[in-house]
Amino acid sequence: MTEEEKVKFEKLQNMSPFLGVLKTINPYDDVFSEYDSKYSMYFRIKRGEKEEFFIPSEINIRELVEKYPVTPMEKKYFEIKNFLKNMIQNNSILKDFEKPLNEYFEYSEKKISKMKEIENYYKSNEYKKDNFQKGKILDKEYEEILMSYSYYDSSLVSEFQNLESLSAKYLLNNLKNSGQTAAYNIFRIKFIISLINKKLYDDEFADEKNDNLTNQLEILGKDFKLAVSQAEKIKDSEIENEKMDIDKYKSYVKEAKKSIKNFYKGLKSLKNSNPNSDDDEFIIFEDEKYNNLQFYKDNEENEKMKIFYQ
Repeated sequence: MTEEEKVKFEKLQNMSPFLGVLKTINPYDDVFSEYDSKYSMYFRIKRGEKEEFFIPSEINIRELVEKYPVTPMEKKYFEIKNFLKNMIQNNSILKDFEKPLNEYFEYSEKKISKMKEIENYYKSNEYKKDNFQKGKILDKEYEEILMSYSYYDSSLVSEFQNLESLSAKYLLNNLKNSGQTAAYNIFRIKFIISLINKKLYDDEFADEKNDNLTNQLEILGKDFKLAVSQAEKIKDSEIENEKMDIDKYKSYVKEAKKSIKNFYKGLKSLKNSNPNSDDDEFIIFEDEKYNNLQFYKDNEENEKMKIFYQ
């Protein structure tokens, strides 16, 4: 861990309430969630695998426009937006969130604008004149905006993944410096596996060349092998001194060693085919129980390491 990363993490630790607010960005979309739910219930119908516009009843039209007016939601949205923007501007350590948040605001304001159009269309009774022709167009445009949400959400998720990675590095650094070698080895393996999974399933790699992804995975594979090799050398007395469960430690390392073969089998398959093929799954641990093993005898110590289980 670099000194710059360490300083950044320590500053972020003191800002946990602010990070908590940022993490509510998805519930923050709850400003619109009830509207979304009612609109979907009254104006859309599922046909096969797809949803499409459904001509609503007069009662449902009146309920949407009268019980779920857009203006109060818009007001609440701008209150939250201003709070978040001020928080970012006044805390330079959060600057990495500025771009994805601005993109999210752009999405939200497109959504509000379309909601207003829909509201005005039905409040003015225009649908009675054109037999819902414009309503169908508005519905399609609204759905396109909703479908774009995953892009904006993934940008924010990526920033939180970066923070979680920073947190994991910080904890590993502390374990190493304090001489907790057994714990360092176990959680280093878990961290490397999390990085492998991130490389494999992150959307950002979808359009990259196969060589770029495989090269990065090869580097991680070498780290994986080294970490397991070092973990095997730890004596029972060292594990016991760190108040860790010897049997869990050994069974995890044994399974991790077996998983190296699975990893390289998947890597070989990836090199020879489409990187996005469903057939090329990397199975690090075939048995799910190994992902959630709690290594410390003390639950408080296990709780401190929860970042490695996310």
